Amino acid sequence: MEDESLQLVFIPWPVMGHVQIVEFAKIILHRQNILHPDFLRSHRPNVIGVVVDMLCTSMIHVAEDLEMLAYVFFTSPASFLGAMLHCQILHDEQDQDVSELRNVETELLIPSFAKPVPPKVLSLVLVDKGQWLDRFLHYARDYRKAKGIIVNTLIDLEPHALDSFLVESAYGAKPVPLVYPVGPILNQGPSHSQKGDRSEVLKWLDDQPSRSVVFVCFGSQGSLREDQVRELATGLEQSGHRFLWSLRRQSPNDKCANFPTEYASYGEILPEGFLNRTARTGKVVGWVPQLDVLSHPAVGGFISHCGWNSVLESLWCGVPIATWPLHAEQQMNAFQLARELGLSVEITLSYYEWSEDGVVVTAGEIERGIRELMQSGSEVRKRVKEMKEKSRMSVEEGGSSYISLNRLIDCMMSNVSR
Repeated sequence: MEDESLQLVFIPWPVMGHVQIVEFAKIILHRQNILHPDFLRSHRPNVIGVVVDMLCTSMIHVAEDLEMLAYVFFTSPASFLGAMLHCQILHDEQDQDVSELRNVETELLIPSFAKPVPPKVLSLVLVDKGQWLDRFLHYARDYRKAKGIIVNTLIDLEPHALDSFLVESAYGAKPVPLVYPVGPILNQGPSHSQKGDRSEVLKWLDDQPSRSVVFVCFGSQGSLREDQVRELATGLEQSGHRFLWSLRRQSPNDKCANFPTEYASYGEILPEGFLNRTARTGKVVGWVPQLDVLSHPAVGGFISHCGWNSVLESLWCGVPIATWPLHAEQQMNAFQLARELGLSVEITLSYYEWSEDGVVVTAGEIERGIRELMQSGSEVRKRVKEMKEKSRMSVEEGGSSYISLNRLIDCMMSNVSR
């Protein structure tokens, strides 16, 4: 019997010093296009195809040159995949300037969204002319060249978006490749806490009542301006709820700068006396093991940037979200969660981390959102509890994502003998 175990082959990583996020991505893409063709040639005929990240679509052209199948792994929601394909059709087939969509006065009809979309929540990667024309238009075109698109979502979560890909001509004359919803895919490897070495954060949560803590976290790349940090602190204090806040320093440079860093002292940024006044009910920390925190029974709500991984983790754990998007497609995620699916409450839908308009979410808005978020027996909380069960069932044997993954494997294997 042949060995069917998973074999990992590590391709040399480019040596890089201190580079910015955008430059980092460019170096990685350039490096992989040099190394991967030789790797793929050397492993033929064992390699039947490639799976490429949604932002690494230049590898699709490498696969085409080697007469191999290519699949895209789309780590954002199906709704955003549809938005990208829709905007590509507007540009390529209807000669529209997509960047002007942000300025229209009426809500927009996008096939992958069940409700009309307010222009203010459109992702900047669609309506910022530089980002759209230089990168994301090309990604969308490349998706159509793939044999299939694997999406980290599930049918019960995004039924409308997934159905939209089956509607003839919804995305132009050329059909969309088969879409395989296989989520939620979560990083559930053993963490320190699961190994018995519980962190200070989790030990603090152990002492809190069930579902009493608001968890505040904006992801590995998210951060807030100093004035916004102080408003958030005031809103948390005024709400009267217990909280765990992952607070990180925003880069002092521009939006293409590096990841957030840790504060040397939280006293330098928070309102005077805040830490003393909330010492018994709150805890301010830096980076946290997010899935471990969301899994803890003391956590009852999540103020989130609505990155898709965070959304899936919160639903998996049955923790409702209060929306506070920052960048990428997060504003559109927040809109879908709050207005279409009823799985979150709104703090804001249209906040942008690097906006130059100086808009600040006020302490009053934050307090209102927290109180609504933590309300027991709310309709949102009931819906999230139901989605928790559906998301777990989807990846079990016989579940929708389990079946979809098997279909993907069958599709791949059907090409082995060709």
